[in-house]
Amino acid sequence: MTAPATAQGVMVPTSSGVRTGDEGRAPGTGTAAHPRHSSDGVAGEIAPPQPAGRVAVVRRDYVGWSMAPGIDYTSWEQIDGVRKPIRAHLITVDIVSPANTFDLISTTKVAATNPLSWMVQSSGAIAAVNGDFFDITDTGAPLGVGISRREGLRHAPAEGWNSSFWVDKGGRPHVGTLPFTGSFRGGKHPKITFSNFNSPTVAPHGIGVYTPTWGRTMGARVVDGQKKVRQVIIKSGRVVSNDYGLTSGRKIRGKLLIGRGRGATLLKNIKRGERLQLKWRVTGKPKMAISGDRPLLLNGVRTVINNQVMHPRTAVGIDEDQNKVFLLLIDGRSSVSRGYTMVELANMMLALGAENALNLDGGGSSTMIGHTDPGILSVLNSPSDGQQRPVPNGLGVFHDPIS
Repeated sequence: MTAPATAQGVMVPTSSGVRTGDEGRAPGTGTAAHPRHSSDGVAGEIAPPQPAGRVAVVRRDYVGWSMAPGIDYTSWEQIDGVRKPIRAHLITVDIVSPANTFDLISTTKVAATNPLSWMVQSSGAIAAVNGDFFDITDTGAPLGVGISRREGLRHAPAEGWNSSFWVDKGGRPHVGTLPFTGSFRGGKHPKITFSNFNSPTVAPHGIGVYTPTWGRTMGARVVDGQKKVRQVIIKSGRVVSNDYGLTSGRKIRGKLLIGRGRGATLLKNIKRGERLQLKWRVTGKPKMAISGDRPLLLNGVRTVINNQVMHPRTAVGIDEDQNKVFLLLIDGRSSVSRGYTMVELANMMLALGAENALNLDGGGSSTMIGHTDPGILSVLNSPSDGQQRPVPNGLGVFHDPIS
């Protein structure tokens, strides 16, 4: 790796669930036949076919160091078959040590973006990779489930974007689906359930919940411009307003419910002055969670089939046998690293020893931050935009020595 140069407060290198159909896909992520592999939606280069049979793999130009006990960084160049080289970056976390933990790191508000380095510095993480796909052209909000150890649930859909990396109350990591459910307490308005929590878009005919953590109201931007919409505001457990239409640019105080289509019709029955308490949960009661768009591996079985489209990639994998978690990033869209296909990414995770793995946002979002050998916080890969892309969240690695 070349000598780093200072930029944006960090050191930056100067060298350059399997989806079987389109139902439930998040907005802006393409179709099952033509999925978007990154939030930016940039078309990826098509990989040439690899020769049949075993492909010789050459790894060289290794660089690596320990960031903390049980947290190691390694980078290498890899050449295989007829495809161009790639540059891989790997953070390996030994989870036997209770000092090594994970958490969602994010912007202050859900509907906002910042460079990943800002999130690492403000959270005290020792390393991180970018996280969820997000609404890059509008609100900036993440599409999936986000749970912070400190703040709890920040955002989630009931379905459609719930494939997640999560950690249970015992500290064990998992890859799986995390459905969100929400309703009113006490059996009031039993037909009303919530389709979204601080999401960039309320599901068609759904009802979304928005809290002050979201940021300011955004009007029709969260309902795809739909006209049949209704807004209910609940403060201190009491309904203070129930209006047709949506506000924009206002601070959220209390809980804001937004219904569209049939959801708007259901909200119309709520009376001003009525006492209502909301309840919600995420299956499994995770201590922390972050979503991707699909699993790469489940119980040692590869679950992706696309071996054509190449992009910069970010993924997280779990080696159950060795008690390790892998944060893997493949640089792309450059002359020195072509990027990976989904199949290549899954195969790399298998080669590392992972049984379960999740694909995170890629393309220009793919960023890895960590401490260099001298202990300086740095961008460890070469982001394809030429600089850090502002993103809404990341998967942070923490080391807290236990006395």
